[in-house]
Amino acid sequence: MPKSIVFSAVNIDGARSDRTVKRTNVWRFDPRIGREFQILDGVYGNDKEGFFSRGHMTRREDPNWGDKKTARQADADTFHATNACPQRQSFNGGIWLGLEDHILDNTDRENIRISVITGPVFQEDDPVYYDVPIPLEFWKVVVFTNAATRQLTAIGYKRSQARLLPARRRRFIFGDFEDSQVSIAGLSEDTGLDFGAYVPFDVLEKGDPGLRIALSSVRDLYLSP
Repeated sequence: MPKSIVFSAVNIDGARSDRTVKRTNVWRFDPRIGREFQILDGVYGNDKEGFFSRGHMTRREDPNWGDKKTARQADADTFHATNACPQRQSFNGGIWLGLEDHILDNTDRENIRISVITGPVFQEDDPVYYDVPIPLEFWKVVVFTNAATRQLTAIGYKRSQARLLPARRRRFIFGDFEDSQVSIAGLSEDTGLDFGAYVPFDVLEKGDPGLRIALSSVRDLYLSP
């Protein structure tokens, strides 16, 4: 069971998305909670020196839809400390980066909207760098209307950065760095969050909660049962 439960969630309206919004890139504290519970510096810095990037949980582009003013504010809001988690720079790309774009491309054009919930999996034995516990795994739950079936569909996804951690603290676990599609029931167990409402729509719903399918690209994702 994870030692803490944190996540970020966003609704995306692909038909109204504004990809012309310039990157705000001004990180700031979230005024809703105490600064002592937030990190803006310390662990973050040059990757070659062993520091970490500020990895967006809700992706910067995702909430940038609606009128221009709303889209710009949405972009700025993703740069709050509460939407960042320490990630190695080389981790923050690949399938993790292209997952939602791929799903939007496979969404029913009459309902081109998706919901994404994202977060880290914190464990008691996570490695500590610069006095900050670093999660080894991250996850996503994505819910959308499937273009082929016109049915509500959900998928679960995990990615590990264990093999990318600086070697002096790295912990090897077999299969850690594989991008994986996982059952949403299994994610509930891993995260401590109740995803029961999404399980009936999971394309892996009939599989074992421990099912984990290795992915080499976004094209390997199962988007239909």
